[in-house]
Order: sequence, then structure tokens, then C-alpha cells
Amino acid sequence: MITVNSLSGGKTSSYIAANYPADLEVFALVCIDDINANANTAFKVDAKVRQMVNDKLQKFCSHMPEFLATAEDPLTIKTMFDLEQIIGREIIWVRGIGYDTLIKQSRFIPNATTSRCTTETKIEPIFKLLYMYFELPCRMRIGYRADETDRVEDFTENFKIATSCQLYNKPKKGGLGKTEWFQRWEDFKYRIGEFLLVQDGIYNIDVQNFWRPLIEAGLIEFPPDTNCQFCFHKMLQQLKVNSLRNPSLAMWAAVIESIQGNTFQKDWSMLEIQNVNVQQDLFGKLHSSCKGGYCTG
Repeated sequence: MITVNSLSGGKTSSYIAANYPADLEVFALVCIDDINANANTAFKVDAKVRQMVNDKLQKFCSHMPEFLATAEDPLTIKTMFDLEQIIGREIIWVRGIGYDTLIKQSRFIPNATTSRCTTETKIEPIFKLLYMYFELPCRMRIGYRADETDRVEDFTENFKIATSCQLYNKPKKGGLGKTEWFQRWEDFKYRIGEFLLVQDGIYNIDVQNFWRPLIEAGLIEFPPDTNCQFCFHKMLQQLKVNSLRNPSLAMWAAVIESIQGNTFQKDWSMLEIQNVNVQQDLFGKLHSSCKGGYCTG
């Protein structure tokens, strides 16, 4: 059974890659099929950066659209290239459907009540990578530290996906039946969780101390807030800070809300959030962690 390190671009999952080598190091990048989404961000996504990302995605995701922008802090892109040099092993990049394409197809904005974003943009592309090119199940390492053991309870080992379609004639009284396609789904057990940081008693302070000298030496730089910058799991003040750091991503999210007539947050639109005052936070940890089992700092 192969081992897989699931990487997010944050310090904790990167700590696993640096200290617990696996058969596969895998990073799923959340993409947006709109070049304007990264037009004004702290880390510039220019033509060279887009080409570098597309070169990485080409190996296992050549069937997906060209990379244009990301919903995550674009600095994550640089972080993953730096991390690959530090660990001295290849990091496989994958992507799923674009975030904007997902919204258009599903006709709703992911929110706290109904969400498919983590499934479609992170879980599914990693599952397909393992299913098509390697083997199932695998032993997957996730960046849960000893100070966040509650997250282990939300970890899932199975993934359900449509594997085939069948055509049926639906009978109708007094006339011809209606022909419809039906998807057939299969439930795969594709991973067994390994929580090495919990097992070895690695806390946030241990992770910070490990990366501090490498950051000070300029060998790697981590984004202040990982994963999708407008995620509904994040607290209001974190979204405000993210909108200041990456204005074009915040504006993209605001435009999507206007088009769909709904919002990511229950009580606030992205435009309203941009007008909120910045809180003087002493702890620097404002966001909530995604419960999908992949989004982790």
C-alpha cells in the first residue's frame, strides 16, 4: 500500500513533507478559469508563473483546462516550488474543475449549508490521480497536529463517484416512454488516514520553530492564510485581511455573488466585507479550518 502526503501549501502539511517522506507528495491546486481573478494580488501571477504551473499540471492533468488563476493565495504557488527544492523530491500537482465553472454548473455558491467545493476541487482530483495512475487504497498523511485532534473525527476514508451511465426508457401511460440517462455510482475505500503529527505529539509551536530558520534564510515563504481566500469557513476579519492582500480575488468573488444572487457568507456579501474595519489581532490566527480533510495549514 503506497503512502501519500496530502499537501496544502501551509506550514503544517509542508512539515510532514519535510519530515515524513512518502511514496507520493501530492498538491491539489484550486483553480479559477478566469485570468482576471489574479490580476491584482500580493504575489504576481504573470505569464511565466502560469506557464510553470501548467508545466506541473500537464503531467497528470492534461485533460483539464489551462491554468489561468487560483482561488488560493497565489503565494502558495511559490511555496510549493520552494518546498520541492527543500525536500528534494517531486511534488505532483493536480487540479479539478475551476471554481467558477463549478458555480456555473451547479447554479449555487458554496456556503455553510451546501458545499461541494472541497470535493470537486481537491478530493476528486487526488482520487482520480491515485485511481488512474497508482493504486487504491493508500495510506494518506494529513496535516492534523496534536493541538487539533478534534479534526481527526471528520476524516473520511471513502469516496463516491459516478463510474458509468445507463440509458432507460421511462414508461408512460398511453404513449411512448421518455428516454433518460442515469448515473451509476461506486463507493471506493481509497485511503486510510495516518495522523503522524498527532501520534508524535507535534504541536503548532514545533512546526513554527522548524520553519523559522528556513524562512529567515529566504529559502521558503508561506502565505499568511492558506486555501481559498473567500472560503465561507473563514471568519469575517480574515476575509477582510485577505481582500486587502488579494483585491482581485475579493472582487472576483463579489462579481460571482452578484451574478448568482447569493453570498458565500450567511450575513455578509464580499463587497460589504471589504468595507469592514481591520481588527488589530494579537494572535494572527483568524480563519477556521476546512472540514473536508484536505484544507489544512
